[in-house]
Amino acid sequence: MDVVLIVLILVLAGYLLKIFEILKEEHAKVLNNIVIYMAMPSTIFLTILKNVSSSYILEFLKLPLVIFLCCLFVGILAYLLGKFIFKLDNEKLGALILVSMLGNTGFLGYPVCLGMFGEEGLARAIFCDLGGVFATMLLGTYVGIRFGKGRDKSVLKEMAKFPPLITGIMSIILVFFGFKLNYLPDFLLKSLNYLSSATVPLIMMSLGLSLSPKALKFGIFWGIIASIFRFIISPITAFTLSELINIKGLEKNVLLVESSMPSAMMTLVLGTLYELDVKMIASSIFITTTLSLAVIALWGWIFY
Repeated sequence: MDVVLIVLILVLAGYLLKIFEILKEEHAKVLNNIVIYMAMPSTIFLTILKNVSSSYILEFLKLPLVIFLCCLFVGILAYLLGKFIFKLDNEKLGALILVSMLGNTGFLGYPVCLGMFGEEGLARAIFCDLGGVFATMLLGTYVGIRFGKGRDKSVLKEMAKFPPLITGIMSIILVFFGFKLNYLPDFLLKSLNYLSSATVPLIMMSLGLSLSPKALKFGIFWGIIASIFRFIISPITAFTLSELINIKGLEKNVLLVESSMPSAMMTLVLGTLYELDVKMIASSIFITTTLSLAVIALWGWIFY
């Protein structure tokens, strides 16, 4: 329950800053840039180097694979539902697929897993998020091009410019070759720790700035559909895959939590870029994020 309260307070802090016009919604982009380019890479680097050994790398690499396959499976189901049951036009169909298959494994998954499982859980959440990043860049871009207005963007180039992904891959390589944090000078480690400590509060306040109850008027129904995919179908898929490839213990617990994160904020970026139904996306993000507090509390109760 403490995790839910911490998340709620920090998100509420960001939302109140917007309500009292201390910060504006567009300032969330500035906070996101600080997180993406400085704070989160520091967290990823320190957490992987502290908590992952070379002997467990192959076991940990199962986590991004499962998250990616979950996204793919959920995306296919969302496509079939939207295309043949609801008979949606392309803009709405693409939006439904995005909010159903892509979860907030980084911006919400990190603080939740850190709160529930400590730094060891955060290390595993980072690996899960690598799968989420690949799904966003590859599957999300494909959906945008297929159902929206295509853009001449290189997926590989976009991935190469994403600091958390680069840092995660480089950190894994360093662990594989036996690199230790104590090889770094003390002043550099302290600097990285200061940057890392800003990750969770900045993420949560940015989320609070980005949320808008006004989005509800754009379609509660689609938010509920997205919630079914995010909170029921996705974790069931993750559980099934974890049983098939023998993922146990803390890895499995983190995987289940990460697979049931709400719709990713990046879906709004993709929806805007490829001119999908942005209103449906905004509504789904708000509804799934709000309902996720109950889901997080449920996971907390199950694991404790």
